[in-house]
Amino acid sequence: MKPSRKYLSLPIISLQEGQQIGYVKSLILDASTKSLAAIVVDPKGLFKDQRIIPYSKVVSVGDDAITIDKEAHVEKTSNLPELLDLVKEKLTIIGTKMVTETGKTLGTAEEYYVDPKTGAITQIEISGGKLEGFLSGKAWISAEYIITIGHDVIIAQKGSENALAVADKGLSETFKNLLHSTSHLASETTHTISSYFKKDKTKTAPASQSALDKTPILIPELETLPPANEPCSEIPLTKEPLG
Repeated sequence: MKPSRKYLSLPIISLQEGQQIGYVKSLILDASTKSLAAIVVDPKGLFKDQRIIPYSKVVSVGDDAITIDKEAHVEKTSNLPELLDLVKEKLTIIGTKMVTETGKTLGTAEEYYVDPKTGAITQIEISGGKLEGFLSGKAWISAEYIITIGHDVIIAQKGSENALAVADKGLSETFKNLLHSTSHLASETTHTISSYFKKDKTKTAPASQSALDKTPILIPELETLPPANEPCSEIPLTKEPLG
């Protein structure tokens, strides 16, 4: 799928002549088929007046260029009456409010995506929704839920708000799961450490007490002192001259 903005300013090349015809100026929408009807060629190219290319004449849409078979497929709008009304209508999707059949605002269209091969609109990107979990950020809705693409409002089916792929909601769910996993891991870690210390105390306390009970108290032996009534031998004192 290709965002519509990626089409703009792409060079248009004719395969038969091998030349660059111009650039993509804008896209013509067909609301009834929810698809691209034509490509408007930038007048700054080889043509002075506005020319268009029916999307059915597009061979390929690449990253760097759009190809068509031959230059003859680039025509004046007046030569394609079936597309004239669509060109005059100047219908756009980007910037249009999207509301459900029941009057519930989904948001404002910011972009739409196209199947390059067929030109069919596949989904619309919206922002600024008022739904729970979608107060900001982006959401996407499949084109199958779109009933009408109007100038002022795009109408979606009843209950289509339940089919939105909301970016913020997905992010918050991921964040919640991350928080849950982290807190669960922290809880397990705390429990493991607590169990370790309990087990350690249970093992070491009785063993230490038991060891203390069984360890003999050693009292150092004292030299035998003579009885109090026995005379002590005198230690002779000698006088030595000073100096």
